[in-house]
Amino acid sequence: MLLAGCTTTSLQTPSQRRPYDREASTLHPEVTLHRRFEANALDVYISVPKEELLYSRIDASSPFVAQLQVSIADTLWHLLDTAWSDSPPLLRNVWTLEEASSFQKVELQIIDVLRNASWSTKRNLGRWEVWAPSDVLIWSESANWALASQQATVGDTLSLHMPERSLKEGETPLNWIISNTPAPSQLPPPPFSNTRLRWDTLTPKNIGTIQSDSLLILEVLEGTTLVELEGFDMLLRFHGRPRDFPSLVEPSQLVAPLRYIASRSEFQKLKQAQHPKKALDEFWLACASSAESARGLLRTYYARVEEANASFSGLVEGWRSDRGMIHIVFGVPQRIRRDAYNEYWTYGEEGTANALTFHFRNKRNLLDDNAFELQRSLQFRSVWDRGVSNWRNGRIRGD
Repeated sequence: MLLAGCTTTSLQTPSQRRPYDREASTLHPEVTLHRRFEANALDVYISVPKEELLYSRIDASSPFVAQLQVSIADTLWHLLDTAWSDSPPLLRNVWTLEEASSFQKVELQIIDVLRNASWSTKRNLGRWEVWAPSDVLIWSESANWALASQQATVGDTLSLHMPERSLKEGETPLNWIISNTPAPSQLPPPPFSNTRLRWDTLTPKNIGTIQSDSLLILEVLEGTTLVELEGFDMLLRFHGRPRDFPSLVEPSQLVAPLRYIASRSEFQKLKQAQHPKKALDEFWLACASSAESARGLLRTYYARVEEANASFSGLVEGWRSDRGMIHIVFGVPQRIRRDAYNEYWTYGEEGTANALTFHFRNKRNLLDDNAFELQRSLQFRSVWDRGVSNWRNGRIRGD
């Protein structure tokens, strides 16, 4: 009877053709997989915003209930949640997959049964006899939950729980080398520029070494922090972010991404405004034919900023990256082709004269494993000017 509220349309995870189309899925869970050598087990931590789930009820006297189905490696779990007015905004649960040492790669799927919406991810765990980041459980004090990504809140305290290790006679505790690099403040140059940002040449500053075989306690700093295990091919990476990340909340945060479509003088005026909220409203009203159109432009622009933060963040926030810049100005491409070293974003019908393709090359480095550099060209000058003009003249529609 719980399935009575189920829809017939399946809202799936974004396709391989459009992997960054965040709005194509109604589910955006956070997942942490933690291997436990001593128990031959894999712990699965899942956190889902309740506002993304469909709550339904059997009759007027019954409570509203949501139903999640989680599957991994031929194991299926079910979770029911009842919506009460005082319930927390996140639905969280942890399961344990027993006898898991045979799994080096796993695929996990989450289904909101009542909405028939699904989300999936593939994770590479690596060999069980070799330490990997998934063997360290990183616990956030502020969230009171396992950290699901490299994005951490500045000022938060992280507890790093390591696999159990018995010291043999003569052995010393493990050395963990801590280093940090401030995030660059520059924005990526436009796609027609011949300027290149050499962020991959940045060198982290050593801030100390800690000896520990079981537990590390770290405060999240601004910028990128590296935790390296001396003598092992083991690296943990944390990017310090504002509390509401990937969203932008404060007016000063909302002003910064406008540099892509605002003139130099407009941007300086926005930065120096005594009333930033009023200045922002005036900027968007000047781009639109009506207040309603201005609200639509604003929603679309900052939705793209948030999507860029969710998908492209690394050394810098996602909206400051090359892919973030293109995503914000041009939106979700019709097709994305990817291999181990490249991404090709195509706007328009692929293979036609009007198709526009941007090529991003993987520039993974010590500080950033999500870095892609746009292959710039003078041929993009006109399409960039047209893209910015479309924003300035209110001709942009939602993706």
